[in-house]
Amino acid sequence: MKFSINQISLTGVLILFASFLLGIKFPDWDLKLKLKHRNILTHSPIVMIFFYKIFKLENSSDFRFFIMGFSVALALHFIFDLFPKGWFGGALLKVPLINKTLSPAGSIASLLTSTIVCIIIAISYTKNFTEFTILFFLGLCSLIFNAKKEKKIIRPFAAFGILYIVMGSVKYEILFRYFTKGVLVLQRVVSEMMTAI
Repeated sequence: MKFSINQISLTGVLILFASFLLGIKFPDWDLKLKLKHRNILTHSPIVMIFFYKIFKLENSSDFRFFIMGFSVALALHFIFDLFPKGWFGGALLKVPLINKTLSPAGSIASLLTSTIVCIIIAISYTKNFTEFTILFFLGLCSLIFNAKKEKKIIRPFAAFGILYIVMGSVKYEILFRYFTKGVLVLQRVVSEMMTAI
């Protein structure tokens, strides 16, 4: 399985990009909807259930690209939210129906779970390694572009890279081979460093 730009249409790329731009901003629509900031209704993959239902009805290739872009964008938004200046006030997730604010541990667990679910959804809708790779680079570009505004890059970059590659290696054998080879090299380097001490 190799990267080939012929495996994805221009329409698919445009839909992917447009849905990504929509998805990266969607969680903050809680403010436009007059909900408390970091509301669990927008800061979770709940909306993806709605999109899944539409996809099952339509079974459209174009909508598949929409789901991939939107889902990976949500994951990136949640990753940035996982690294606030402190776990209090606006950083905590709000549950509207019971008027409750989650604890720092609950907020972290919910955001991390939502991130993982969204990455799994995005990867599961890819049909080839080219789509997988384009999504990955779209995510990396977004991390770099938003680094100055978010005032953080290393932890979100590492979190996205690790989660995306680990989960992608479940679906794509070529990635699994590279990933396991990298782990073995890392183990050997650490082992040599330990014996040198």
